[in-house]
Amino acid sequence: MTAFSRHEVKYTWGNVIWEICSLNQRYLDIHIDLPKYLYDLSWMVRKQIKDSLIRGKIECFLRVKMNNNCDNNTNMLIINKQLVYNLISHAKWVKTLINEGDINPIDVLSWPGVITYEQNNMNNISTELLTCFKETLYNLVQDREREGIFLKNKIIERLRLMYKEVNEIRQYIPNVLEWKRKKLLEQMKDVCVYVNPIRLEQELLIVAQKIDISEEVDRLTGHIKEMHRVLDQKGSIGRRLDFIIQELYREANTLTSKSINSHITQSAISLKIFIEQVREQAQNIE
Repeated sequence: MTAFSRHEVKYTWGNVIWEICSLNQRYLDIHIDLPKYLYDLSWMVRKQIKDSLIRGKIECFLRVKMNNNCDNNTNMLIINKQLVYNLISHAKWVKTLINEGDINPIDVLSWPGVITYEQNNMNNISTELLTCFKETLYNLVQDREREGIFLKNKIIERLRLMYKEVNEIRQYIPNVLEWKRKKLLEQMKDVCVYVNPIRLEQELLIVAQKIDISEEVDRLTGHIKEMHRVLDQKGSIGRRLDFIIQELYREANTLTSKSINSHITQSAISLKIFIEQVREQAQNIE
């Protein structure tokens, strides 16, 4: 299900921006982008996402900007001076070779391992970051739920159209069976072949059973009703809907293959189109 949540918080030590993007996907696929010095938070972030979501491609981003003028930061920052010295020395050597370029102090400080943070202070920061993330994730879930209501209404609309097609097919069944019976009797008269009446009725019964689609129509009706029931349930229903749609496809295909009436064939094709539309929507539902 598609959704987006962004949450920004200003703390005494800096600014935090969490962004979570959810895209349609049948399974849960999580991608987390955190600053290198905050990688330890990845497993907690992943766990919270798994506890809250079941489907979707989830892309999670964290941006942290520390306050340079914060008094507490003088105790927080730990700069690897030897690494800084080595980086600058090598950068100057490269500059002599190519005779161009400037050494940007910010780029040096951004190099992995140059800046670290005291563990005690990082524990406090991590707690605040996770609290902020939890609120961001909650907003994303709420956004997905709103989209879920929209998708549910779309599916219900398609189910109504499917039910209409199934009822039209049901009305044609008696006429089709009678038409087929009369056609066979006329064919027998045309060839002037004497057939035992009892045997003839048996053969007609066999033919009628082969072309009878009453069971398929009844099962289609039952599956549509089950879809309505599942849509009214709470919690995760996406996989249950997938299974019912597979059964709808199965019955619709059988209906098409057994049809000997153009009206039934047209209704069956329309039915398969509606089923496909429902399938596309259901794949987005958690």
